[in-house]
Amino acid sequence: MARLTRIESVAPEALTAEDIAAWEGFISRRPDLIGPYFDVRYVMDIGQSVPDAHIARLYDEHANIAGFLPYQLRGRTIQPLGAPLTDYHGVIADASFVMDYPLLLRSLKAHRLEFMGWVGDMSAGNARARTIEAVTQIADLSGGYEAYLARQKAQHHKFYKNVGRCQRNVEKDFGGFAFTFERVTPDLLQWVIDQKREQYSRSGMHDVFGCGWTLNLLSELAKRQDEGFGLRVGIFRDTRGPEPVLVAAEICLIRGTYMHFWFPAYAEAYHRYSPGILLSLRIMQHVAERGITQVDFGAGGECYKHTMTSPARVCLEGTVEARASLMTVVFDAVVALSPVAREKLRGIRLSLQRRLRTIRACETCPKGKRDAIQALFRRGISRLRANAPSQAPTPNDIAA
Repeated sequence: MARLTRIESVAPEALTAEDIAAWEGFISRRPDLIGPYFDVRYVMDIGQSVPDAHIARLYDEHANIAGFLPYQLRGRTIQPLGAPLTDYHGVIADASFVMDYPLLLRSLKAHRLEFMGWVGDMSAGNARARTIEAVTQIADLSGGYEAYLARQKAQHHKFYKNVGRCQRNVEKDFGGFAFTFERVTPDLLQWVIDQKREQYSRSGMHDVFGCGWTLNLLSELAKRQDEGFGLRVGIFRDTRGPEPVLVAAEICLIRGTYMHFWFPAYAEAYHRYSPGILLSLRIMQHVAERGITQVDFGAGGECYKHTMTSPARVCLEGTVEARASLMTVVFDAVVALSPVAREKLRGIRLSLQRRLRTIRACETCPKGKRDAIQALFRRGISRLRANAPSQAPTPNDIAA
């Protein structure tokens, strides 16, 4: 059993051949560190774009490299490298490695570590840990696409009946959408990002691509041409006219036999046909024939995922702090004094933490952060006003 005794922080591009060999060895011995986010190629590619990107080399009591932790620094907060785009994160080390989180925070001059999709143990020792569990949703294609589809239809008959109706409407109105599965080009990437930004604007969510570096991150990943690793995109096109029209696209991240659905987007004009769901199924049919055995839809999220997947591995969301912040202490006190409203307050707190975490990750300049927090505050006030009960008219109101 190796224990952390020393930490050395280096830039992603400074990883040596020895580091890479050790990294790949850890991954090969850890079946839970599956998928592209734990691949050293992912870390080295995105490190070129992420502001304040670092790799922590973790040394044991014998001065050997015992692990790595890819991270980005936001003030005094450690986040997963590439957050909020990186969906899974964890210590790259053997399962027996004992992490010392207080030492990590002291060594990196940080007050807190915050994360979503943490894979592996989270025993924080003397540090203050606050975590909740999430379950990764996986489509199992190991028995082939037809076996997968039959299994899901048996469990969610009504959902797949609606999917069949949408497919018939596509055939009737368009003669079917033309499908391709290809590498990500700059034009395709820009189309997906444009659709996502419109979606963020409609929903009031923070625009994670407004900061610029997140788009650069995806552009760098798209340049890698390795077989069996990197970005791919599934596409539906409407080919009725003289020029094909993009209907839907889903950017996927692949490593070996494992694929992660990352960024789905569709043209709003085709909404009634559920093109996103139809495209996801078509992609899975295509990749199952080419050796993909697991498709990861992420942890938690939209209800439709549960009709297309099965629950798999548990991951964690939360924080590890050297000491409780003033905001944490105040909110804990409010929750303790209001047991009736405890669950509602916890939900509000979690939603606010997630939004602030995203803003902190994306916005690295003071103005961008200030504008984003002001927009979040305005949206919160607007929602409170919209949800406030209308006041009954007074006699004076009636008389007026």
